[in-house]
Amino acid sequence: MAAAASVTSLADEVNCPICQGTLREPVTIDCGHNFCRGCLTRYCEIPGPDPEESPTCPLCKEPFRPGSFRPNWQLANVVENIERLQLVSTLGSEEEDVCQEHREKIYFFCEDDEMQLCVVCREAGEHEAHTMRFLEDAAAPYREQIQKCLKCLRKEREEIQEIQSRENKRIQVLLTQVSTKRQQVISEFSHLSKFLEEQQSILLAQLESLDGDILKQQDEFDFLVTGEICRFSTLIEELEEKNERPARELLTDIRSTLIRCETRKCRKPEAVAPELGQRIRDFPQQALPLQREMKIFLEKLRLELGYEPAHISLDPQTSHPKLLLSDDHQRARFSYKWQNSPDNPQRFDRATCVLAHGGFTGGRHTWVWIPGNSGCCPASSPHHHPHQAQK
Repeated sequence: MAAAASVTSLADEVNCPICQGTLREPVTIDCGHNFCRGCLTRYCEIPGPDPEESPTCPLCKEPFRPGSFRPNWQLANVVENIERLQLVSTLGSEEEDVCQEHREKIYFFCEDDEMQLCVVCREAGEHEAHTMRFLEDAAAPYREQIQKCLKCLRKEREEIQEIQSRENKRIQVLLTQVSTKRQQVISEFSHLSKFLEEQQSILLAQLESLDGDILKQQDEFDFLVTGEICRFSTLIEELEEKNERPARELLTDIRSTLIRCETRKCRKPEAVAPELGQRIRDFPQQALPLQREMKIFLEKLRLELGYEPAHISLDPQTSHPKLLLSDDHQRARFSYKWQNSPDNPQRFDRATCVLAHGGFTGGRHTWVWIPGNSGCCPASSPHHHPHQAQK
């Protein structure tokens, strides 16, 4: 049996990828793959999207030249040998039901030695005191044992399949939650990015205004200082010239000149007005909206990432007749049509409400309205203090 299996496995290796049968007149193309000559010829006759392009290998899609077929004689010999082995294996399988020693058909099974026997083997003295049964009778109890084992194995396989199905559903729920949180993060960061760009433009514009005011006051300061320096330079030159003259010329109008120089007061302008300095010191206050927005962003992001749907089951016995419950009792939808609901003391008949089978022991809980179907479902965030659920 092992030899037959080996021959079958080897035969699978020499199959044509196109017809899935044993290779006939095997040929090799440029990429090295082998096909039946007839199959490859018909494959090349099939028109492609671009008639001018070379056909591609059915396996690796590498282009090859239609006239480049190379006969693979060695592979052809291998195929011939495999077919010969298959024939021998088939003939051998027909002889498996025959006793190898006496060449008689096997009818009996010795339970003591667990041997299959022909008539001649049964009459032999070595099996005379052994329990002997016909093959089918001997196989019957083993078939029952096999059926019991199959029943247990199938049951365990079903349990494993149920576990697989349940866990795959859990995985899909987790993947959905991850996808939802990914979209929340993208949305929040997109909003923050836009706000940061706006704040950057505002702060840079204010700094640009401060730059302009400082440069303007610098120009005014330079103009005033330059005028004062010119006036003082003129007086200095006049006194230096006066000092170099003879005594008679020096004394001429000397008192008037000294009085004019001594009474000259120097104006000392400020380079930057105090108001500009105060504006620079107050500039960090302009970033307060940014700080507030960042705090709101972090709180909102933490809240949304911490959001988890609450799994509760609504009680149809308490549902108002204008509320339609989903089949899984997880959602409720308002309907203007009055439902024909059984009358019972627990049912709401005035307030459009419905109770759940179980309550919450902690966390913050709200009703989330689902757009498009006028429905709502409960949601919870376990990171906040509990309070009454609201719709």
